[in-house]
Amino acid sequence: MMQALSSAVAGLDGEQTAMNVIGNNIANVNTTGFKSSSVDFTTLLSQVLSAGSAPVTTGSAPATPVLGGTNPMVVGLGVGIGATTQNMAQGPLQQTGNPLDVAIQGNGFLTLAGSQGTVYSRNGGLEIDANGDLVQASTGALVEGWQPPSPYYSDSTTNSGWTATTTTAPAPITIPQSIGTGATAQQISAVAIGSDGTITATYQGSSGTSTQAVVGQIAIGMFPNQNGLVSVSGTSYIVGPNSGAVTYTGAGTNGAGALAVGSLEQSNVDISSELTNMIVAERSYQVDAKVITTADSMLQSLSQIS
Repeated sequence: MMQALSSAVAGLDGEQTAMNVIGNNIANVNTTGFKSSSVDFTTLLSQVLSAGSAPVTTGSAPATPVLGGTNPMVVGLGVGIGATTQNMAQGPLQQTGNPLDVAIQGNGFLTLAGSQGTVYSRNGGLEIDANGDLVQASTGALVEGWQPPSPYYSDSTTNSGWTATTTTAPAPITIPQSIGTGATAQQISAVAIGSDGTITATYQGSSGTSTQAVVGQIAIGMFPNQNGLVSVSGTSYIVGPNSGAVTYTGAGTNGAGALAVGSLEQSNVDISSELTNMIVAERSYQVDAKVITTADSMLQSLSQIS
């Protein structure tokens, strides 16, 4: 009887965890770049009442049956949480019209430097702060990538042929707000991001002259097992013990997804599935609670036997 109570309590705990995960998924249905999670249940240690036996025969082939075999007798001791698995499938894209918003179409993560060190995110809502740094708008984390050597241009040349050295570690990207000096000075007027993450800035002078310069490329972080990443604050992740080491590449190369500029990746939460899972968890919780009340009633009957 006590085993029934223990198993039911384990079931209640498991369904409560499932409800916590479902509630978090539903709460983040509109969170940019959010990845939903699911709970995987596993049976706890079982008590073996009998290991079973093999059939007994006598004589050589063809043997004569003497006694049939018996199957094992095992009683489960409840349920536990085997894992909470993140669904890393891509969410739908939403156009924003903002030229600094990017969505990764496929594998990979933006590489960000912030208060928690290096983190990785699918939230590509970007902006340029007062220092000219390219940052994630929601957190202020610095977007990392590669930049050509300074100065970024001369009066007669541009960096249009520059290629990022992706074998080197990326660093925060700072976009110069002006180039040149004196009569040749030009101020930034526009910034564009290409599908490969290349950042091109347009500068204009007081005389109407205009110059375009490639000022950097956004780095995309890749992992052998992205489900092994550890979720931290916001929609960011850090390297986990089972994620494998990060490698960096440009968007659209080496398996990384290209960038959809002017768009953001929305949450991949399927609200209809979450509501269905909620109903299942609620009913399972009710049944586990019923087992407890039934076992209690049976124990009460036993205690009344004189």
